[in-house]
Amino acid sequence: MSISSVSASTGTSTSSSDMSALSSNYQMFLQLLVTQMQNQNPLDPMDSSQFTQQLVQYSSVEQQIKANQSLSDLKTMFAVQSVLSFVGYVGKTVTVDSSTTQLKDGSATWNFNGSAASSEAEIKIYDANGSVVYTTTQKLAAGDGKFEWAGETDSGGIAPAGDYTISITGKDASGKAVTYKSETTGQVDAVDFSGSTPLLSIDGQLISAYLVKSVKSTS
Repeated sequence: MSISSVSASTGTSTSSSDMSALSSNYQMFLQLLVTQMQNQNPLDPMDSSQFTQQLVQYSSVEQQIKANQSLSDLKTMFAVQSVLSFVGYVGKTVTVDSSTTQLKDGSATWNFNGSAASSEAEIKIYDANGSVVYTTTQKLAAGDGKFEWAGETDSGGIAPAGDYTISITGKDASGKAVTYKSETTGQVDAVDFSGSTPLLSIDGQLISAYLVKSVKSTS
């Protein structure tokens, strides 16, 4: 909400300042115009077309300032609507493009999509420090798939709860690298508007709201 408030305040302040300056200059121009007309030489009157051109210029500037103010108001309105739409995600289950998810209660799940089938796809799980904690090789079909991890590590232990990132690499039958896109699904706990990009708190993890692919009610 603070983003829209600041935008509204800044836009309104700038437009008001411009209008005030224009009005002041316009009044001064009219005073000078009247004074010059009162004191002009009757035998050599001034060219009225110059005054007409200046009046047209003032009118154009005034219309431009009003148009800018209207655009600023529209921008503020859209910002508020955007905030309200993202707030509506709270309490909902969303799926976002992300290779990072949370190991919670001994379980972490990633959804992914492979461009082709791979007979020996290598799956690696990294911790928050970028260290590999688990590695496995699986046969993966083309299209949508799911990988569930119970937190087991290569050293035979159990990884602590926290954020973990998946990496999948594989080759198709012709030896060409397969492209994998990862997704994660979770419930939105809150929305953070403190930065330039709205962030959704999904099971405690902050993810850009613009990465959301689907939203559904949480039973």
